Amino acid sequence: MKVSKKILFLFLIGLLISACGNLLDDFESNPLDPLSIDQEMCNILNELESITASTFNIDSLTEMTIFDSLVQDSSAFLHLSNRNNWEVPIDSSCYFILHAPQEADSYFVAFDISSEFHLYGGDGNRFEPNSKTTSLRSIAGCPDIRVRQTFSQLSGAYLAKLVNPNVSSVKMVIMNTNNAPIANFSTSTSDAFVGDSIMFTDESSQGSYPIVLHAWNFGDNNSSTDSSVVFHAYNDSGEYSPSLTVSDGYLFHTLFKNAHISVSEGNNE
Repeated sequence: MKVSKKILFLFLIGLLISACGNLLDDFESNPLDPLSIDQEMCNILNELESITASTFNIDSLTEMTIFDSLVQDSSAFLHLSNRNNWEVPIDSSCYFILHAPQEADSYFVAFDISSEFHLYGGDGNRFEPNSKTTSLRSIAGCPDIRVRQTFSQLSGAYLAKLVNPNVSSVKMVIMNTNNAPIANFSTSTSDAFVGDSIMFTDESSQGSYPIVLHAWNFGDNNSSTDSSVVFHAYNDSGEYSPSLTVSDGYLFHTLFKNAHISVSEGNNE
């Protein structure tokens, strides 16, 4: 009887280990798990450019009236971006338009300071977050992010209200679960003479949305926004580091090839 119980116990342990292994495999193979998104938001918050947001403080009006007023100026929208954070000026409280331009499973809004954040539709109804994390220190090693809220099925423009009477500005990141495009390119040669025409071929892959922007930098203060195939000749000898940035309009990716092109004096005749 004792032997049978021991065998049963070992069998159950084996099933548990197998199940945990499958769950771990699923977690590690999922590129959109919250941990990787949190790490990306930490990088956006700490390393990338801050753009000052346009905000308003008009508490005497209803949310619906405020929305109708602010939604007219799309240039002032705070939108999804993986290449900048938003510096939000605040005087105790403020309003702004948050734009979710892509359909996605989830949108993430993160702040560097603990603050109240509310989101409203054009009808004045409030959107409640699916989840709220007060600090990313433990799950992402990012103590600078103090609040992260997750919203599902956002699409279009929303009125956002931020409340914090203790600071003059708050840094914010807006991300979603969509995949950014992946930049890639090849060149017809990596060794050339001054004046030779070199072919640069785009080999990028689209993410969740099609690529709408190509930005080539040839490393010699020359650039191009042509897609697919571009040609460029270098006027001086040296080593050059070309790059290609691609974007779906909101999510960007850049491939930089360090010292990829070597240009010599003379000709190849």
